Amino acid sequence: MYASTATPVGTRATVTIEPALYKEVASHWPSGVAVITAADNDGKLNGLTMSAVIALSLSPMQFLISVDKRSLTLPIIKDGGRFCINFLSSSQADIAMQFASKSTDKLASVKHRISQWGLPIIDGVVASITCDVHSIMPGGDHELIVGDVLDIEHFGGEALVHFKRAFHTIP
Repeated sequence: MYASTATPVGTRATVTIEPALYKEVASHWPSGVAVITAADNDGKLNGLTMSAVIALSLSPMQFLISVDKRSLTLPIIKDGGRFCINFLSSSQADIAMQFASKSTDKLASVKHRISQWGLPIIDGVVASITCDVHSIMPGGDHELIVGDVLDIEHFGGEALVHFKRAFHTIP
């Protein structure tokens, strides 16, 4: 269904950097907040909060997401072969926190609809982008998933942004 390879380039230097410093510096890079939703072939739904979303290519239209290998949503994405990026609005910090949890039924109390592609789209988001999985590559303790865009819905509004370990809005 999709490729699962990557080509290493060059040699890897041996370095020692404290994880706390890495996290502190990374927190100084502002990023949008999204909830990735997915459904497996049996219709099981799940999702996770992330800021690691990249508009990768215009031709073909592709997005890249980075999913922790321990995520309960990763096997659902792999099984269903599809995911939806829900760009959260400035009023949805509570939804971001809910989907950042390890709860097994994150959608139970979140208003949403099921799209024509069988994926949850959360009510009130700025936009949603539905993708077919194109490829999956290893990325340390994460998997890098490239998705081919199937559908885009733009609803407008102010986006939720994460900066210095807190949520913000940029007008």
